[in-house]
Amino acid sequence: MKTDELITTLAGQPTALPLRSGQQVLALLSAMAAAAALFLAVAGPRDGLSALLMQPLIAAKTLLPVLTSLIALPALVALFYPEGRISHPLRLALPLAVAAGLWGFGFATLPGAARFAQFTPFAIVECVGLILVIAALPLWLALWLAAQAAPTRPMLTGALAGLVAGAGAAAGYSFFCLQDNPLFYVTWYGTAVALTMIAGAWLGARRLRW
Repeated sequence: MKTDELITTLAGQPTALPLRSGQQVLALLSAMAAAAALFLAVAGPRDGLSALLMQPLIAAKTLLPVLTSLIALPALVALFYPEGRISHPLRLALPLAVAAGLWGFGFATLPGAARFAQFTPFAIVECVGLILVIAALPLWLALWLAAQAAPTRPMLTGALAGLVAGAGAAAGYSFFCLQDNPLFYVTWYGTAVALTMIAGAWLGARRLRW
């Protein structure tokens, strides 16, 4: 086939319309909600959840990862596109500051024997492991959406995908979690989110490179 004929043929083929930013955000929010709902349908929420959420330190166990995911989500979608930039990057430090404040408050107010009483091997493995499982679907979707676009910073894009997915998964897991000590959930939710970010960065560097 001659070059002119090839160009004409390619030009006549329909092109796939890329998802708009709003659609990408909605897809990621839906994936996180679906993963959390599936987990809770299998494991079930903790007893008396609605009343417990009226207590600030227990509500913070859900609100902090929700805040983290929602702050990071626009930054992630911005990186889907060439030369995309994170607007207001200091906003990403806000959840970290809140987490540090919660951890410090818990350490200062709890008696010494109670500070790390919930740090049992089973509770830690269950917490971190289940958050990683819940995060798998939204992380995969985030990387797939990024691959349909043209990110120019694949490792950073993957890390932010892990932050969004991991924090969203932690929020879903919090409805099941029985550990209400901020020392516990800040430490181990944070560990699970960090591991998801590392996995996202590793996958992004390999799957999103041009």
